Amino acid sequence: MDKKIYIGLGVALLVVLFLFGLGPYIVHTVLKVFMWLTQYILPWIFLYYFIQFYKQYAQKQEKPPE
Repeated sequence: MDKKIYIGLGVALLVVLFLFGLGPYIVHTVLKVFMWLTQYILPWIFLYYFIQFYKQYAQKQEKPPE
């Protein structure tokens, strides 16, 4: 599917949720999930990729010049 279709479906879903009065609850829940992700999950993902980067960097430094 096209990216525009996904955006349109997302906007339509949000409009329906706001019409039924669930909009503020959904926005609050999304913000809480985003805050939880940035506090607990994303630092571990960053740390994993940083360790992978450092391992590759250290291996390149150990190789003798050819």
